[in-house]
Amino acid sequence: MKDNTNSAIPLALLVCDTVITDAMTGKKTLVGIFNALGATKFPHIIPNMNIFASLTNLEGEVEVKIKMIAGNDDVVFELPAKVPFKNPFETPELFFNLQNFRVNAPGTYELQLIAKDEVIASRLLIFKEVRPPAKDQQNKPQ
Repeated sequence: MKDNTNSAIPLALLVCDTVITDAMTGKKTLVGIFNALGATKFPHIIPNMNIFASLTNLEGEVEVKIKMIAGNDDVVFELPAKVPFKNPFETPELFFNLQNFRVNAPGTYELQLIAKDEVIASRLLIFKEVRPPAKDQQNKPQ
């Protein structure tokens, strides 16, 4: 796994509703992984949004960031973290919890994982406006 260039190797970048930690093992379970969300109106508040990232091939204390960029190139947020690597084979897991996250407008947003000021992974998140079901369709059995 060790890369001679000593550049970061991304292992994961996921967005989900909830992260559950097993009390016995400490293992994490990601619940409700998504890359798109619909809302009937904007701005839209997401009560709980979690970002999971993992990377490897670094040494020492490394500045890592999660950054979200809107379709118009505005930075929505930037979440910094200092991550200690004892050796390049470590694979730390990073969790960022955003509560009451406000999405101002529908569109495509880019989520970036940045290490040592370099984007090492990215993914798109799509927030779309959806119509609520018609009133005569809401209570019909399927």
